[in-house]
Amino acid sequence: MDGVVVDSEPLHIRAEKKSFVPYGIHLTDRDLQGYMGRSSRIFLQDMIKKYNLNTTIHEMYPEHKRHLLQLYREEITPIPGVLSLMNILKKEGLDMALASSSDRDLIDVVVEKLHLSEFLKTSVSGDEVKRTKPYPDIFLETARRLHCAPHTCVVIEDSAAGIEAALSAGMASVGFRSPHSLNQDLKEAHLVVDDLQKINVQQLIRLAEESR
Repeated sequence: MDGVVVDSEPLHIRAEKKSFVPYGIHLTDRDLQGYMGRSSRIFLQDMIKKYNLNTTIHEMYPEHKRHLLQLYREEITPIPGVLSLMNILKKEGLDMALASSSDRDLIDVVVEKLHLSEFLKTSVSGDEVKRTKPYPDIFLETARRLHCAPHTCVVIEDSAAGIEAALSAGMASVGFRSPHSLNQDLKEAHLVVDDLQKINVQQLIRLAEESR
């Protein structure tokens, strides 16, 4: 979802940086780079440990999430070309799902604001699986809810952690170089694009067939 369906990475960066200002910590892009595609809880926990802060994830996360939800409601916009691609996939009869490390609340905001329910068969959030990306759990659970084998799925991801999770799940992957990818290493993806409108149905079907 984040960075592929919606242009939310800048919002995450703003929220993450703001969460640490009260503690006198001014995070850099280097602090953030390795956490694209991963859950906010993991990021916060690691930064608390890194900077030896006198707080806990349970104390920080509610305020962090409140700010992030506000940003989503006020500023979230679709990635160029994503709604067009989803329309094409729907017309071709391909099932679609959202598999996101974000919490259910954030997914619901995106689905409602962009009217995505007409496209999606299901969605899975980071708080509904035991382990988030780069582990494959979220993609395997998505395949289960779609009632299909993992090797018939193609994942579109903009993060190295997401590509790793897709490969671990036995799924084909498309790496999307979004404007805010922060130089993510997508070389392990089966296909890499810098424009979602360059993806076509035949490519996706071929990738799924070749990954078996």
